[in-house]
Amino acid sequence: MTIYFSQRASREGWVSFETDPRLRHTKERLYSRCLPCLTSLLEQLKETPGTVRLETAWDCWKVVAVLADREQCLELLTRFGEAYPDEYVFGKLGTGKGRQTVAVMFHTEDAVRRDRLYALLREVAAEHFPAARVFYSRACSDPYERLLGSWESWQQPCPIRHPERLAAVKASLRESLYGRG
Repeated sequence: MTIYFSQRASREGWVSFETDPRLRHTKERLYSRCLPCLTSLLEQLKETPGTVRLETAWDCWKVVAVLADREQCLELLTRFGEAYPDEYVFGKLGTGKGRQTVAVMFHTEDAVRRDRLYALLREVAAEHFPAARVFYSRACSDPYERLLGSWESWQQPCPIRHPERLAAVKASLRESLYGRG
């Protein structure tokens, strides 16, 4: 399997990848799920609520491998493609603000698919990068976990557990969605 990469990084520095050379699923998902999800969250936060409706975030899963650097992430994707050439994947590669490590992140909206990707990624990582941390999580940790705490304790609707972070999360969402200008 060949994995193709976006020519541009996001404002936050993440680079999308996908099995499709045109990254069709990635683009469709961005406009049909990601942007509406983050826009909806920002709209909810403008009213300073005590809870947040998770909407599409509830069924948004990330299967993640955290490695030392970008080269290891690229090698992990290569090894994954060799081990599972018929496995269709899409996601992103990058690092969070202030982090020294780099992550490979597969996306899915399905818990069964999440579990399959998690098992496959753990297997490849254990063989080639045993020090890698492999896990899965729900939605975008930034901003959702910053406000709501660990995803394992979320419910519908979910109480905001860190109201002291509201202003910073709203500013970050506005910058991510609309830029600085």
